[in-house]
Parts: sequence; structure tokens; C-alpha cells
Amino acid sequence: MSVFAPATPFADFIYRHFRSVHALKLGLALLVAVTINAIWAPPHFIWSMVTIVVIMMSLPQVGGAIEKSLQRAIGTCLGSAYGVMLVATVDSYWLIMSLLILAVSLICFISAGRYSYAYLVSGFTIIIVVGDANHDTSEALWRTANILSGCVIAILVSLFIFPIKAKQDWRSQLTHAIDNMAEVLAQHLKAPANHDLDFRAKLEAAMKAVLTQKKLFFSLEWESKTLKKHKVLLSQLANKQVRLITLLELLPLTRWQEEDKDAYLQINAVASELAFYLQQLAEFVAGKAQQLPTLPECLEQELQHRLQLSLASATIVASTTDLDAAATDGEVPQGFALTGYSWLIYQLAIAVEALYKDIAIIDIAYHKRPASQITPNKTA
Repeated sequence: MSVFAPATPFADFIYRHFRSVHALKLGLALLVAVTINAIWAPPHFIWSMVTIVVIMMSLPQVGGAIEKSLQRAIGTCLGSAYGVMLVATVDSYWLIMSLLILAVSLICFISAGRYSYAYLVSGFTIIIVVGDANHDTSEALWRTANILSGCVIAILVSLFIFPIKAKQDWRSQLTHAIDNMAEVLAQHLKAPANHDLDFRAKLEAAMKAVLTQKKLFFSLEWESKTLKKHKVLLSQLANKQVRLITLLELLPLTRWQEEDKDAYLQINAVASELAFYLQQLAEFVAGKAQQLPTLPECLEQELQHRLQLSLASATIVASTTDLDAAATDGEVPQGFALTGYSWLIYQLAIAVEALYKDIAIIDIAYHKRPASQITPNKTA
């Protein structure tokens, strides 16, 4: 099923109440740990509960919980193995501590990037296991076992009890960003000349949605093989949204005189189609449309031609003398203003088509079509 397919009522309910569901899942995971402790009472079982809270507290999505659990498990095993080896084979207190400091310093040096949490866990696990170097490894082994059991409980609860999917959150954030951009463009085109509408709140909301999408990339890889294969495309899609937001930020800065109104209305008639395409794209991403909306063939070339025709009907300052005179008077030449505005609309068209293309690639990949068919839908 495509990531853009309509969400089931159950999945939609979970996403709309994900805070309450997340709190409930954390409580259930801790209840499982408490029950195990009540039945078997293993030593140092508090580490299992600590692990559950650390993993699940900040990562409600299934993919995030799995990745953090695996990183914590790997870091714990490596740190514990090194610490036990030191305690079991080295008798000198200062030699043990020297090797501990050396290992932790090396981990600090190489710790970076996606697996930085595993390095962090490995470092403090070594310190916990070695302790005061009393050569008692049983405590270290029990702590390791309890941490691993906490990872298993966190993964199982995240997977099988009201799973909160990162895919749903990513799609919602993508919809939110596109919808805000479409609304900004539509409001600008309907506003009078030299309007003072403030679009910052909507554009900031769109940018925040893009940043949230980026934070979900690692979780998406664990939840979807298809999205994992297209992780570079996800990053490109986020960057193209940023570019579109940047172009939309320039719209309120455009100004024209009343006598230029007719020429700008012709350009805005072209731009209004872009707002319509963006709104259709938001509805598809949200699952409200079954198929990706179609774009005209060679959209940017067609718009470029129509913009040129609209400019031809306007008065263009054609001589250097006129340009110098306008500059001397402190006025912006009409031809320059119209040409710059049409260029902005043209760049918006290119950005919109780029969004369509990336989303089409992701949607087609879910249907396992040949790579040759991975192109955005367009009308003939």
C-alpha cells in the first residue's frame, strides 16, 4: 500500500491522539517490566525500566523506537564486553583505569553521525561495568541483561500495541507544508496591489513541517523498505520544499503601481494555476485523492510562453535613456518590475513541477512499476 493511500480509521485515530496513545504505551511497557520483576525478581532490574523510559519517552514512532533500541543494545553489549574483559584479565587498578579512560576517550573521538547514541551508550556502559574494579562481573552481566530486556520490551510494545507510524506523521507534515504554501500563493494572488498581508506565520509553519520531515527520515527507513531505497529522494524533496518556501517569501516584497494593474493581472492568472496544482497535490498526499493529479505537458515551458505574451502587452522600457531617467527619478522601471515578477512566477512553476515529480516517484515505487515509468503524471 502506498504511503499516500488513505489511512485506515484505526491509524487515523492513533495519529490524531498520538500523545495519549504514546503515554498509554509507555505505561504498558513499564507494567510489563514491573510484572517480570514481581515474578522472577532478577537483580538490578531497575535498569530495564530505565531503558524503556529512555527509548520510548522521546520517540513515539515505531521506527525511532526500533533504531534507538538497537543502538542501545549494541552499545551496551560492546561496552559490557570490554568492561568485563578488563575486570577479568587485568589485576592492576591503575592499568584498568588507564585502559578505561583510553577507551572512553577513543569513543568520544569517533562518536559522530547517525550512530552517536550507540557510542554514547558504549562509553558509559564501560564505566558502569568496571566500577571500582572489584573484579565482580556478575553485577555487570545482570545490568547488561536487564538493559537488553528493556530494549526488547520497548520494541515489542512499539510494534504491536497501537503502533504509531512515522510514515503517517511524515505524510501529515508534507501535507501541512504544501497546504500552507498553496494558501500563501492563493491569498497573495487575490490581494490588491501593494498589499501588506503578512505571510510569515504560514511560511514559518511550512518550514517547521519540513524540518519535522527531516527528523523522521531515520524512523522511515525502519518502517518502509520502499522509503529506505529512496532516502536520498526524501532529502531532495525536503530541499525542494525549502526552495519553494523561499520563493514564496519574495512574493510580499513585489510592488506595482495602479497603472500596471492589467499586466500584473495577466501574470497572476497564470500564477493562480500553480496555487490550484499545489492544493491538488496536498489533497493527494493527505490521502483525499486516489491518484496523483495531472500536470500539463511541459508546464514550465507553457507558462514561460504565456508569461512572455502577457509581458508583450505591457509597456516595456526599451531604451537606455529611459532606464537612466527612471533611475534618476528614483523609480523602478515598469519593464524591469514586470520581468522580475514573471521570472518569480516561472521559478515557482519549476519548483511545483519538481515537487510533483518526486512525489510521483515515491508513489510509483510503492506500486513496483518499472523504473522507466517513474515520471510525473501529465496530460497530453
